[in-house]
Amino acid sequence: MGRTVFFGNLPAWVTADEIKSWLNTEGIVFDEVKVIRDFETQESKGFAFVEAATDEDVKAAIKRFNRAPIDDKVLRVNEARPPESGKQRPRRRT
Repeated sequence: MGRTVFFGNLPAWVTADEIKSWLNTEGIVFDEVKVIRDFETQESKGFAFVEAATDEDVKAAIKRFNRAPIDDKVLRVNEARPPESGKQRPRRRT
């Protein structure tokens, strides 16, 4: 099992510090939390990645937060998957 957890369907106001607080409250050990933001506007794209310390922490994060309600949304939390091969990200034109 990989140790990266995907947090999806996040409200725009959720920050990395907010997610760290959630994890700390639940006793889930992690190395890094990264909320993905739009390059130009710096607004949250509504998802984040958490590098968990152990496989047990991955399972605990998924069990605790998957389908948890927040605002008018339901979180989607699962093990992160590598990008699909063959699909390239669009390149920015200069």
